[in-house]
Amino acid sequence: MSYGNWKPPLNHPLYPPKASPEDNHFFVQAYELPLGMRSLASVKTCQVGGGTVAVKFIEKFFRNELAIDLGTVNTLIYQPGKGVLLNEPSVVALDRYDGEVVSVGHKALKLLGREPRGIEVHRPIRSGNIVNFEVTQKMLRTLIGKVTDGFRFGHFVVGIPGSATAVEQRSVRDAAHDAGGRRIDLVDEGLAAGIGAGLSIDDERAHLVVDIGGGTTNIAIVASGGVVSSMSLPAAGNAMDESIRDYVRSNYCLQIGEYTAEALKRELGALNDNDIPADERKIQLVGKQLSDGFACAVQITAEEVREALEPVINEIVTGIRRVIEDAQPEAVADIYYSGMILTGGGSLLKGLKSRLQSELQLRATMPEDPISTVVLGAGILLDQPEQLYRCAIRPNLPVWQEAEELVVSW
Repeated sequence: MSYGNWKPPLNHPLYPPKASPEDNHFFVQAYELPLGMRSLASVKTCQVGGGTVAVKFIEKFFRNELAIDLGTVNTLIYQPGKGVLLNEPSVVALDRYDGEVVSVGHKALKLLGREPRGIEVHRPIRSGNIVNFEVTQKMLRTLIGKVTDGFRFGHFVVGIPGSATAVEQRSVRDAAHDAGGRRIDLVDEGLAAGIGAGLSIDDERAHLVVDIGGGTTNIAIVASGGVVSSMSLPAAGNAMDESIRDYVRSNYCLQIGEYTAEALKRELGALNDNDIPADERKIQLVGKQLSDGFACAVQITAEEVREALEPVINEIVTGIRRVIEDAQPEAVADIYYSGMILTGGGSLLKGLKSRLQSELQLRATMPEDPISTVVLGAGILLDQPEQLYRCAIRPNLPVWQEAEELVVSW
């Protein structure tokens, strides 16, 4: 009897047990799964050492979940369960020679307009869009590094203007990916602001959300956890500052900086005379004379600041009217009863709420903290994967890019 060609059967004890493809899915990180399969990954279990280990625990151990509001003026970072971890100005100071980050946030903002010779101060985001990709990448990586350990991949939900183009969306995705994000989901800022202000995702009625930020004003009609229609305007906080600078330049022949214009808007910016006490309606302003370049002090009143802000306010009112006019009759009827929700830092302008109510004949409400509504709404969606899958902006990716999201079985 010859044993040269003898082979044991497949079920022989000499062969080790072969793992099934379903068991091998355990080793796939949850952020590598499509959003529709995350619920499956969260309940899938495997046998290790005779005990059952939940994949959801492993998933959270190797991943950072962050909601990011990449705004023109401020960048906010929120983590479910911990709240808002960071609220810093979107300003970064770089070394002029090697390009390294010197400071970011409040420290960099103090250098704006008075930076030393070897330092450059950048605002890499204008009108809600990235204008300098490399600087935005460095700033975002530094800000995320303040709230994370840097050793785990991340799942980031980022709010963007509703009218952002495909190129602008791709730039935000790439910047967040280079800053440490393994999976990036984009949501409309109008929808995120409404959810952060207290709107229910399951509410089928239409609601009007007006998010007046620093670079853009996002006007959106949301219903059933989605955006019915939206519009983004450049008339926002920065446009108000620029309008004040133009007014001072044309009427007093003085040049003032961005920081001074913003401080003037906060002190004297009011759309009604009763919003500011009579003894506080005038302030001394120091600027640079256009004739000889020397400093000059002038007195400016609240009435002049209101006159400078009037064109920007009219543009916001016109944009809201346009969105309502383009809406369906059922949505307009819902808005008549529900009113509008004001969010964003620009909504804190004195008298703006009453001005919009009188101009549009709609009831206006404002949350307690209108500045953080976008990041709070993005954080709520981040904590609800099924709702995030429905609300996220889905890009039209080619096949070779979609292949990166496939699950690989060993």
